[in-house]
Amino acid sequence: MATTACVMTLNPAWPFLVLLPIQLASLLMTLVRKGLLSAKGYHIGYTIALCLPYFSAFRSFIYSGAMDIPLLAGIASVLFAMRRKGLNKYMLWGTVAFARITFGDSVLDWRVWTY
Repeated sequence: MATTACVMTLNPAWPFLVLLPIQLASLLMTLVRKGLLSAKGYHIGYTIALCLPYFSAFRSFIYSGAMDIPLLAGIASVLFAMRRKGLNKYMLWGTVAFARITFGDSVLDWRVWTY
């Protein structure tokens, strides 16, 4: 889902928001290892970081009306289902890359990310 969000969203700042939980997890794990944070604190912090992109997507959807987040969720669900059925991941991502190159920035409304 994170990779799909980075490749297919309309908002160019979105990959940074998706990156936050990935980077924060390593920081929180270090704090747990050093004894500065409990395991429960790690899980609470990581859960909050994982939820932030969803809150941001919901806000973006409400204020801009951009349909990229519902579309993204649908595409990610289809890709996940196809992968579970045994389709090659390189074929699936190749299709996504081809669609992004073909349609790419011609369908993006860059005003969306200013909301």
